[in-house]
Amino acid sequence: MFSPKRRVLAALLGGKIDRVPATSIAGCGGTVCVDMQKATGIYFPEALKDSKKMAKLALASYELSGLECVRVPFDFVEEPEALGCEIKWWSGPQDLPAVSKHPYSSPEDLKMPDNLLSAGRIPVVLEAIRLLRAEVGDFLPISSLALGPFSLAGELAGIENFMMWILRKPDYVRQFVDFAKNIVIEYAKAQYRAGSDIVQVADPTASLELISPSMFRDFAKPALAQVASSLGGPKVLHICGRTDKIIPDLVEIGFDGISIEEANIASIKPLVGDVKILGNVSSKKTLPFGSPDDVKAEAKNALKAGVDLLEPSCGIPPITPLANVKALVEVARETASKK
Repeated sequence: MFSPKRRVLAALLGGKIDRVPATSIAGCGGTVCVDMQKATGIYFPEALKDSKKMAKLALASYELSGLECVRVPFDFVEEPEALGCEIKWWSGPQDLPAVSKHPYSSPEDLKMPDNLLSAGRIPVVLEAIRLLRAEVGDFLPISSLALGPFSLAGELAGIENFMMWILRKPDYVRQFVDFAKNIVIEYAKAQYRAGSDIVQVADPTASLELISPSMFRDFAKPALAQVASSLGGPKVLHICGRTDKIIPDLVEIGFDGISIEEANIASIKPLVGDVKILGNVSSKKTLPFGSPDDVKAEAKNALKAGVDLLEPSCGIPPITPLANVKALVEVARETASKK
């Protein structure tokens, strides 16, 4: 009998499994929707600031949907906040915070905090991981999130400025990304120590929607490779949007799994070798706006195409109906029952 933790880690690391697990380890959308918040009475933004509420809501995502993991945090601005960026908070349960002011204008502004792990909400996230580890033991896998170095660098400078620098001040970009890389490594290692089984590095600004493949290879890939080589535990990489033109690069970076949002799984499967594919039921369309039957059809197609872990393509948007999350899980379980 496979526990969820055993099944997920075996699927990610190349062990034997009884079936493909249904998870939400990767992506930018988290694992919690408004329906889950209503069911527990624990809402955003309070659950983003309180470690006990964060842990309880993360565990409820498993209890209510059957997803075979628990994951924190639910947003991805902890690192920018800890480094002095101003954060815009919203009051609704469907809204996640965002960076509103970017205080860094040149490499001279960059300075590692005296104690990064005590800054901002980073202690809240680490304590939530510890609480979850004590609660779930070895039954459920815990995954956690570190913002990728290219995206973190962009948040520090402001995405618009950062994109202009690629053309006008490429040395600024490299220095910002190198600084951010060290933040990512320190925070990710702390997540493992707190009890996380899998660290996801999500680098949405490195998407081909924003930069070219050559820019990805020049500015984002080297730092991601250094992050991967520095992390000793299971690790997953997520790049938003279409990734078909950089699949070999994602494989070379050195993560155990790559989370695919927009790419044909069957066509990239021969290119990834031992690297596992997570995905790719649409987080933009099918999960939030489709029916449970739509979700099931897309999930079956993803399994047929060869995903190793069945997942939303970019996390679970808060507006997603709980019934749709359950439908994704049901497909994985039904597949097992037919074997």
